[in-house]
Amino acid sequence: MNRETMVIAHRGASALAPHENTLEAFQIAIDLKADMAEFDVRKTSDNILIVFHDGTIDGRKIGDMTYNRINDIASKEGYRVPTLDEVLKLCSGKICLDIELKESGYERRVIDLVKGRFGYGEFSIKSFKDKVSYNVKAIDPRIKTGLLVGKKKAKLGVRLNEYFPERRMRRCKADFISPNYLLCTKEFVKRMKRKHIPVYVWTVNDPHWMRRMCRLGVDAVITDRPDIMR
Repeated sequence: MNRETMVIAHRGASALAPHENTLEAFQIAIDLKADMAEFDVRKTSDNILIVFHDGTIDGRKIGDMTYNRINDIASKEGYRVPTLDEVLKLCSGKICLDIELKESGYERRVIDLVKGRFGYGEFSIKSFKDKVSYNVKAIDPRIKTGLLVGKKKAKLGVRLNEYFPERRMRRCKADFISPNYLLCTKEFVKRMKRKHIPVYVWTVNDPHWMRRMCRLGVDAVITDRPDIMR
C-alpha cells in the first residue's frame, strides 16, 4: 500500500481483537504501528465518558444507563467498555487519535481530557453532526476537526449534501472530510484536493478498495484491518 496514506485503525484494530473499541483493540493498533486509532465517545447517565459505538446496549439507550450497568451487560458478552480516560492513558505517546463524538453537549469535557495527554498535532475530533465541529472550534480553534458523511439509506437531498459538503464544512469550520468509501469517487477526491481539503475515507477493509483509495490519493484510510494497510 501507499506509505504516504495514513492508516487509521477503526475502533482500534477491531477485526483483529475479540471486541471493537476495547483496550485490547487499541493495543493491537499500537503494536501494528497504525498512524491513528479511531474511536467513538458517548456519555452515560452518570456522566461518564465512555468509548462505545452503538447508541444502545441490550435494547436500552447508553445515555439512560450507568457505566457500571453497561459493563454488567458487556461482561456477559465477554468484554469490558473502557472509559475515555483509560483509552487516552493507554494511547498517550504511542499513537495519534481520531475521535468521533456521537452527540453534542460534552465537547469541552472531551477536549479538556484529551489535551491533558495529547498535543494539537496528535488528535482530531469529528462527527456526523455539524454542531460538534462548530462547538469544538468555538472552544479551541487550534483543534483539527472533521465532518463525517455517508449515512446509510440517506435520501437524495441528504446524499447530495454529502457528496458536495463544502458549504457545510465552511459553516461548521471543519478541517477535513471523512466520507464513506462509496462516496469517494475520483471526481470527489479531485474536487477536495483542488480545495485543499484532506480526505479520510471510511471504512475500507477489502484490499482492492484499499489500493483504489490509495491510487485516488486520499489522505487517510480508516480500516478494521490496519495489518493489511501496513
